[in-house]
Amino acid sequence: MENEKKIVGRCPKCGGNVVKTCKGFRCENSIGDNPSCNLNINGILGNRKMSDDEITELLTNRRIMLDGFMSKEGKAFPTVLELTDNGEVLMQSVIGKCPNCGGDIRVGNRAFNCSNFTNQTSKCEFSIWRNIGGHQLTLTEAQEICEKGITSAELEMYRDDGSVYRKRLGLSPDKLQIVKI
Repeated sequence: MENEKKIVGRCPKCGGNVVKTCKGFRCENSIGDNPSCNLNINGILGNRKMSDDEITELLTNRRIMLDGFMSKEGKAFPTVLELTDNGEVLMQSVIGKCPNCGGDIRVGNRAFNCSNFTNQTSKCEFSIWRNIGGHQLTLTEAQEICEKGITSAELEMYRDDGSVYRKRLGLSPDKLQIVKI
């Protein structure tokens, strides 16, 4: 039991096991005298401790949207972590293009917002709330709305009385609002 390693996923570079270490997560092939891989993911990213499950999801899906990162000024922000083929972890706030004006859609604390919201010459007020009908939108669902105009599957939502219903989310004809379809 003493030398047991906690495996959290597969290495995107060499296919080896990624294990939890005292400073984060490493490919087991990067440990020892003759390392054949150099994957090393810090356990703290953006002043936020990463959980084993979050690293497993990042290794599996290569992209994960998370809240609770902290700037040097102490301001909390959400972001998308992206794991590149060479093992780098990038922070990306852009999730896609605005279906209304073509600007960048960025992940925000409560919504996915068009970057042209503050642009005085071509202001765009397009946004997708992150919680619609009690359903927390995933990164994939928000990207589907931006790219295809509709979610691929029905989503479970809740009425005020607590009853459950299922609808797809899509763009209104004017591409300014999200509607339940």
